[in-house]
Amino acid sequence: MIIEEGKGRFIKPEKKGLFYNPRGKLSRELGITILRVEKELKDDISFFECMAGIGFRTIRYYLEANIKNIWANEANEEAIEILKENLKLNGINDIKITNFEAKKILLENALNGNRFDFIDLDSFGSPSEFIFSVIMALKLEGIVYFTSTDGFTLCGLRQKASIRNYGVHSINSKFCHELGARILISTFMKIAGNLNMHFEPLVSLFDGYSWRIALRLKRGVENANFDKFGYVLYEPTTKAFKVFKDNHIEGKGLISGPVYLGEIHQKHYIDKLIEASKEFDDLRKILEKIKNEENIPFFYDYQEICDVISISPPPRKKIIKKLKKLGYLASETHFSPYGIKTNADYDEFVKVLKTLWIDLKSLTKTILFLFSIRTISPKLWTLYSFWKHLNS
Repeated sequence: MIIEEGKGRFIKPEKKGLFYNPRGKLSRELGITILRVEKELKDDISFFECMAGIGFRTIRYYLEANIKNIWANEANEEAIEILKENLKLNGINDIKITNFEAKKILLENALNGNRFDFIDLDSFGSPSEFIFSVIMALKLEGIVYFTSTDGFTLCGLRQKASIRNYGVHSINSKFCHELGARILISTFMKIAGNLNMHFEPLVSLFDGYSWRIALRLKRGVENANFDKFGYVLYEPTTKAFKVFKDNHIEGKGLISGPVYLGEIHQKHYIDKLIEASKEFDDLRKILEKIKNEENIPFFYDYQEICDVISISPPPRKKIIKKLKKLGYLASETHFSPYGIKTNADYDEFVKVLKTLWIDLKSLTKTILFLFSIRTISPKLWTLYSFWKHLNS
């Protein structure tokens, strides 16, 4: 059976352990878009794919981002055979293919002085064991575009694994997917810092299933973002959180940190991605939402907080409008359909929710009253309409 995705054609694998993941289409298209933007800066991009699988990313990057200098590595020998068939199916015969464990081949390349402009790391679970070897094999100003499907750990359900993989406690909260992105970025940054380098986050995407994040490797630590590390304190009962830039934490609750609290998207880079993603409608919509997100840490789930304070949730757009009117930053977030990013503190946010709820209740009562007048007494409705006209 042949599967078509983008400009590529692929043999659907039938062997156990080999599969086509349709949910990965969005991340593949983001990878294509990033490569298109990078090709505007440098035409001949050296590309290394750590886990090529059966070739979906490899082939789409070749055909749709016009990347020709590709090294596709895959440790599974059966996957390599299907990868070769898929390359032949798409008329591609100039890609280097190897069958090694990713860390081994990356470090061998680094020791031989062969480094890459772009490394795609699509690991299952946590990417932490590959970070050192990726950094060693990546050129300065190069990009690592990595995946994590380590949701249980990053969302606070496996604390021992969180300490082992990332060196911090994670928190089970509604903002855990953003916290997960920040924990992942922090881990890459800390290991790069040990090597006198640092990473600049370009774009951070959570697609409902996995994280896909692109980071650019930079020289030195003088201009690094280590002063933007801090802590988040979360109170599970009220759903309140506070961010602290040092370890002088006041209050009770669950603590995560130190984690990166700086910008996780570069808006000028997102603009370029939007321009380069013209045929990818779903991706472009998410990028537009990311572009309009306030680049501040974490968000409130307004429906969850309305449950806590026992009121009906007002419309999200009205909450954002009210916060902005009061002088606060406020926006939606792609991390959650019910999330609101704002620099208003918890008490002020709750006050806004209650004010809008009271207004909504008052409006509802007025509508019901007017409806009852019109239904029960048409004459009274006529008098009311005349009075309203005189006072308008």
